[in-house]
Amino acid sequence: MTPTPRQTLLVHGARSSYAEELVELLRILVVGGVPLGVLVAGLGSRLAMLVLRLTSPDSVRGVRSDDGFVIGQVTLGGTYQLLSLGAAVGIIGAAAYVAVAPWLIGPRWLRSVTVGATAGALVGSMVIHPQGIDFTVLSPVWLAVLLFVALPVLTGLLLPLSVDAAASPDSWAARGRQRWVVPAALLLLFPLALVVGLVVAAIVALLLPVRRAFLTRLSRSAAATWVLRVAFALIPVAAGLALAGDLAELF
Repeated sequence: MTPTPRQTLLVHGARSSYAEELVELLRILVVGGVPLGVLVAGLGSRLAMLVLRLTSPDSVRGVRSDDGFVIGQVTLGGTYQLLSLGAAVGIIGAAAYVAVAPWLIGPRWLRSVTVGATAGALVGSMVIHPQGIDFTVLSPVWLAVLLFVALPVLTGLLLPLSVDAAASPDSWAARGRQRWVVPAALLLLFPLALVVGLVVAAIVALLLPVRRAFLTRLSRSAAATWVLRVAFALIPVAAGLALAGDLAELF
């Protein structure tokens, strides 16, 4: 029996044009990605830094972290930068989820776990550096590692729920005037998300015709479906191995 993709998150149908599908998809990415990125990745990073400042010796105060933030210094501007970065990460994460959503296996909770584990391995392997300031002066090291891996895991766990909710026609943000006011307001609040969103929009605009042309055909082929699933599965495997190497060097 041919496996059936769980979710397309697009405006498929005979009446949906390329332009309609593109605009709706971009709306979903903003509404589903930005708030989650701000609250979990952005605000979560600020709280993680505060916790690590409290658990580390006073000598770390004033040291510039790997991300360019001064440890122990909490400013409105610095917090806004973190929230903006979280908003941008949210859009990127939402786009990645939409790309792989048709090929994820199992019920919603399993898809969330899959995305969370992938995000934790991928982001963890990128931000954890054995020679980095964050992992040589902050202590305890195990707590720094735990926090920097837990944030992307939590973001990934919630991402399917957030994006699926934004894609639902019953969503408050999908009705009437809110349909365009909400994404516009989110992008105006976080200009960095707008810049990143434009790049994502350009990539989506280029790839969407391919998706429209081949998604249904591929989903009807058991061989193609499993080839794509295996290809996507290699990403967290490779990231997990890289993260394991970093952790082995740290500990």
